[in-house]
Amino acid sequence: MDVLRGARAFVAVARRQSFSAAAEDERTTQPVVSRRLANFEAHLGGALFERSTRQVNLTPLGTALLGYAQALLSAERSLLDAAISHRRGTVRLLVPRDLDPASWAALRLRALTAGTDLEIEENDRERRFLRFRLGEADAAILPVETARADWVVPLGLAQVTDRLRPLTLAALRPTRALGAPAAARLIVLAEDASVQLLSAVRGAAAESGLAAHQVYESPSVVGALTGALAGDDWVLCSQEQAAAWRLQWFDVRELTVARAYRLESRTPEGRKVFEAALGREIPAALGGVRGKSHDRFGV
Repeated sequence: MDVLRGARAFVAVARRQSFSAAAEDERTTQPVVSRRLANFEAHLGGALFERSTRQVNLTPLGTALLGYAQALLSAERSLLDAAISHRRGTVRLLVPRDLDPASWAALRLRALTAGTDLEIEENDRERRFLRFRLGEADAAILPVETARADWVVPLGLAQVTDRLRPLTLAALRPTRALGAPAAARLIVLAEDASVQLLSAVRGAAAESGLAAHQVYESPSVVGALTGALAGDDWVLCSQEQAAAWRLQWFDVRELTVARAYRLESRTPEGRKVFEAALGREIPAALGGVRGKSHDRFGV
């Protein structure tokens, strides 16, 4: 039994809800798709589709197994990509999401010019940790404590505002006029939502008299920016991000937090290659400051 062919037929029919359309996608004939699917169903021990009506509908078994079949095909694609990358000598680097993609493109171009076929993939922090641990990348830019950091990115608060005076956390305290529900929120993006940073932000907010609900962890950059662009909420971000998002950025004295990143490589030699070839481009893409001399920042 060719499980991969069966899985491809299963996923194609489920996606197109048609045997003939699935056959077109698979560049074969409808009888071939039907035969592959029938063999796959026999191998799994049950029907994957209802065949009593003109519509193609998943059975409960088909609904339960569709995600697994899609994951199998995705794993096949990853295996083939990894083999191609290895033959080409491709180096895969995992980087943070929601930063300027043009900076990462410039970094990749610099690597290509230097003779390194560099693939850059943007992932959230948890995904970067997982994929690097599973060996799916040669190197990754990962958040670490400041003492181990290669690059430190100072964070401040930003929104659309005509404010000219320096910003303090005390200025965000709820007032009787606004009421607690209307008080401005201090939004922490998912990239920064480590236990240590959230604890530091909440502690500083509490000391300045902010209500607990005013510190909000946002899973979505779009959602976070909606309030900031409306002038209602403040986003915790780097100065470079604020400029790209057309927000006014403030370095808040009471809020001494930063992103701290380290380049992790599968081999010491790989780390040396990155540092030698891309030592300037990586901190520029992160919007950070090179080195560990910024001791006033935490993570």
